[in-house]
Amino acid sequence: MLRVVAVLLVICAVLLGIRALDRPEIGTPSEPRLSTPDNSDYYMTEATVHQMDDNGGLAYRMTLGETLHFPDDSARMTDIDVHYLAGTKTYWDVTAEKGRVPPGKRDIYLYDGVKGRHPKPNGNVVNVTTDNAWVRPDSNRIDTEAHVTAVEPGQRVEGDGMEVNLKTDKLRLLNNVQVTYTP
Repeated sequence: MLRVVAVLLVICAVLLGIRALDRPEIGTPSEPRLSTPDNSDYYMTEATVHQMDDNGGLAYRMTLGETLHFPDDSARMTDIDVHYLAGTKTYWDVTAEKGRVPPGKRDIYLYDGVKGRHPKPNGNVVNVTTDNAWVRPDSNRIDTEAHVTAVEPGQRVEGDGMEVNLKTDKLRLLNNVQVTYTP
């Protein structure tokens, strides 16, 4: 009987030793590290970018699900939400599944389900959808050459190409524009 207890204690000690060796060290993550392409310089999740205007006020806030940044200052992003104030009476919210910043630029190219939302001072809300768009913070503009649909209470406007001047709150469709009014 004493021999059985001794053997069980030895087996327990060996199993505890194996389990202790299998644990990660204190302070090391238990999840595997993310791997990024060799030419990238950092990766972020759940990032928020704040851009200030010339007077020190918030021009826009951009939240990103994931960002992969490269040494040439280009970036690839997912789950993008841009909240653009830029001194207007209201704001613009622009979202997209994916986006990128070209090397050495500050413009943001959004694609895969681009949606815009703009409450107007009169209380109406304009909802815009397109395949892709550029957010150009240095010129306070959003533009695209893609097909665009803009809807607000009482009207639906479709066309090819769009320019939004964020300083003046003006949205303009460029080509093949069709307007449908509803009562």
